[in-house]
Amino acid sequence: MEDRIVLRQFYYHSRSKENMYRILSVALIALFALSLGCTSIADYGEEAGDQIAIREPYPLAFHTSFYSQGISDITFTLTNYGTDERIIRASAWYDEYSSKAITTVEIPPDETVELDVMIVLNEEKVRAITTTTLFNLAWVVEEWDGDYWQIIEEGTAPIEVYPMDTMVWEISDGEGGSIDTTEYIAVFVTPQAPAVRELLVASKEYVDPAYDPMYETLGLSRTLAGYQFGDLPDEAWYIHTGLHAKAVYNALRYTYDVRYLDMTVSFGTQGYVQRVNTPEESLRSTSANCVDGSVLFASALEAMGIDAYIISLPTHAYVAWKHDPSPANTPGYENPDGLPLLNPDDLTALETTMIGDYEFGEAVAYGNEQLGKDWDLFNDFENPDAKEYRLIDIGYARDEGIYPLR
Repeated sequence: MEDRIVLRQFYYHSRSKENMYRILSVALIALFALSLGCTSIADYGEEAGDQIAIREPYPLAFHTSFYSQGISDITFTLTNYGTDERIIRASAWYDEYSSKAITTVEIPPDETVELDVMIVLNEEKVRAITTTTLFNLAWVVEEWDGDYWQIIEEGTAPIEVYPMDTMVWEISDGEGGSIDTTEYIAVFVTPQAPAVRELLVASKEYVDPAYDPMYETLGLSRTLAGYQFGDLPDEAWYIHTGLHAKAVYNALRYTYDVRYLDMTVSFGTQGYVQRVNTPEESLRSTSANCVDGSVLFASALEAMGIDAYIISLPTHAYVAWKHDPSPANTPGYENPDGLPLLNPDDLTALETTMIGDYEFGEAVAYGNEQLGKDWDLFNDFENPDAKEYRLIDIGYARDEGIYPLR
C-alpha cells in the first residue's frame, strides 16, 4: 500500500487557469507506504522504496502572494486504509524563520485527503536576508491514539531561498523542463510605496501648459486623476492618459535625472534569477535598467489608477498602459466573461531606458513600434519561442492574488 506525501506543492496558473503547471519551489516528494490502520511505518517503509527528490528555489519575494493565493507550503496526501476514522495532525516550519504551522484533519476509512499547511514567515528575519541562503524545512505527521499524539513521519530538508529583492523568472520543474513565473514581476510593482507617492507629487509640477498645451485643453492643472477624471470620448482618453504618463516621464527625467544603467545581477543554479531594484532604490540611485525602469513606471501608473502592463521579452522589458477604463481581455489570459480582446491600439507603450536622453514622444514611438512587433507572440501557443514573450497585466495579477511587496 503506497501513499505519497508532497511537500511544498505550488500550482501556478500560466496563461490559462485550465492549464495548471505544478511548481515545486520547495518541492520535497517523499514516497512511502502509510497505512493508518497499522501501528508502525517501519514494517513496510522499506517495501515502499522511500525516496526524496528536491527541486528548488524558493523566491521569498513571492511568499505573501503565495499565501494570499492559498498556495500551501506543504501538502500531505494521506489515505486511511484502516477500518476506523483517524485523526491526523501535520506540523511544518522553517527553523529560525517561522513559527510552527499546524493543521489537523479527520480521515474516514478508505478515504484520501490532502492536508495543506501554510507557513507564515517571520517578516523581519526574512527581510534581513541579502543573499542566497538555505532554510531548513522541518515537518512532523502525527496520529491521535486516544491519549497521545504518535509520530508516524518526520523529516527535514535544506531549501535554497532567494532574498526579497530577487526575481525568479522561471524555475526547474524537476523533469528537464521549466515553469514560467514571469507574472510574479507584479510583486515588485509597488504603487503605495512612499517613494512612488513622492514621484507623483513631483510629476504634478509638470501637469502644466508650459510642458504641453493639451493639459490646458483637457482641463488638467497639477492634478493626476487617472480614470477618475470623468467621461471622455475615446480619442480624448488616449491623450488624457498619455499626458499623465508624460508628467511622470518628465519628473523622472528632469527632477530625478534617472538614467539607464545596465546593472543586472543574475545568479543561481535553478532557472533565471535577477535582482530587481524597488522604485525607491531606482529613484535614490537615479539609475535603472529595463526591468527596474518598467517596475518604476508601472508603479506610478498603478498609483494613478491607470491600467499598467509590463512586457517581458527574452532579454528586455518595457512598459505600457491602457488608454481608457473599459473592460478588455489581455492576450494570453483566460476570458471567462467573454470580454472584447485587447489589441495594440488600446495601449501605449514606452521604452523606459530612453528616459535620460530622449523626449517622451520619442520613447513612446519606440515603445509602440516594439509593441507592434511583439504583439502576435503574446498569444502564439504553437511557437515554442513565443512563451518568452509575455504581456503582464498588473491588474489581472492583483486579481489573482499577486500583491505588491510591503
